[in-house]
Amino acid sequence: MKISVLIPAYQAAATISRALASVQAQTHRDWEVIVVEDGSHDGTEALVRALAQAESRPVRYENSGRNQGVAAARNRLLALAAGAVAFLDADDWWSPDHLANAANHLGAGADLVATGVETFDLAGYRPTGIVRPPAGLVTRPVATLFEKSVIVTSSSVLLSAGLIARTGEFDPAFSVGEDRDYWLRAAVAGARFALAPALTCHYAKHAGSTMSRTQLVAAENVRFYEKYYGLAAIPAARRRELLAHSLVNEGRLLRAAHPRASVRQLWRAWRLAPFNLVIAAQLVFSGGRVAFGS
Repeated sequence: MKISVLIPAYQAAATISRALASVQAQTHRDWEVIVVEDGSHDGTEALVRALAQAESRPVRYENSGRNQGVAAARNRLLALAAGAVAFLDADDWWSPDHLANAANHLGAGADLVATGVETFDLAGYRPTGIVRPPAGLVTRPVATLFEKSVIVTSSSVLLSAGLIARTGEFDPAFSVGEDRDYWLRAAVAGARFALAPALTCHYAKHAGSTMSRTQLVAAENVRFYEKYYGLAAIPAARRRELLAHSLVNEGRLLRAAHPRASVRQLWRAWRLAPFNLVIAAQLVFSGGRVAFGS
């Protein structure tokens, strides 16, 4: 089975060599590498082209010319791939049996394989934790993916060619969380999920995050629950509850710098859950900041 290894890259020169070396070390030998650099020019191209010269297997490189976001890079990668695909972010890496273990599941009829993940500190490559895919991905994938982002990195996922044809492209409306959206759409399309719980994917967990990044994640979580507000496979009460919760989370984060925007999101949350006293209290707090200018 040929597997296309898809690597989106943005300012990745400092980390991509390790990712590429981990592909070369795979015991599953029938692979190709495709790298799409999302508009940056930091030396990544030279590293990929050096691998292409040294490798007998296909190694391809493109640069989008401008920064369009990870969803656009993933979509271009899908368009260039042939057959099954494995995602690998440029700051992650795999153990040598990663592709072989997952390919066994694809060969047995799975559409999407999620592997175990070891997180590590990018600064010192020290292990920081482990995450194994939950059984719910197999037994109730739609509900599991709707409730929470349980696949912590796209680098742990392999897809069959047939599933890609059914699911389509990544949604470019998402700046982050485009992968969770894709996995849920795959589940809705009837994907057969399989788990390969061995810790063969190594995921760079970046230390800390800025407030702007935290707010972006919160806003995109709202977008996710808005997009699937009509998903009939999930009980309506649960859809309302999770959208309201995401709105409250964003509203709290907006309060200090953007109190009026905070009020708007909390008001939307309260309309979804008008008897929730916690939401009412948050709304009053943000309203007070607007009223008194503090």
